[in-house]
Amino acid sequence: MNPHEQRTGNSGFVSGLSIGLAVGLLITCLGSALGYVYVKREAANARKGWNLVPVVVAAVDIAEDTVVTFDMISQRSIPEQFVTSSVVKPDSASYVVNTKVLVPLQAGDPLLWSQFESKKRQVMLFAKGDVTAGSSLTEADVEERGVLPELLTPSWVRTEDRPQALGKKLLAPFRKGDPILWTHLEAPKQ
Repeated sequence: MNPHEQRTGNSGFVSGLSIGLAVGLLITCLGSALGYVYVKREAANARKGWNLVPVVVAAVDIAEDTVVTFDMISQRSIPEQFVTSSVVKPDSASYVVNTKVLVPLQAGDPLLWSQFESKKRQVMLFAKGDVTAGSSLTEADVEERGVLPELLTPSWVRTEDRPQALGKKLLAPFRKGDPILWTHLEAPKQ
């Protein structure tokens, strides 16, 4: 065999080896990319329901029959899968303040509506969103909420007075969450 044939044979071997390595490297990269995407998708699926949601918790141990004050409560985030409608949310914390707790609570316990003495609340109308002065009050502008009787004045619009209040022109603006007051509605024409 002459030396020229020997070099050609080695050259073919090196070319084949290079192509094989390149194909192997490409398959490895593609497999790694697919594996990465799969692992990320599975991690996201495993985290579903574990997004944190703020709730109201006891900041200190609270004995049974204690009237709760703002300094006794705090806010903590817990996984959303554990938050039901019975858990007190931060935007409703004011409803449990100055209310007697029926069971003992330990610091860190989420507050539940069923743990509190319920007083008969009167249902009143509140602004569902911001409403500008000069516009007419519509059904879409109001929502119902319970209010403790000792907080009410005759100017609050009760839910049973809704038909008389709807359609009236607003003399003053309402912000989301404001109680609807007769004093802010145009008086009936005489």
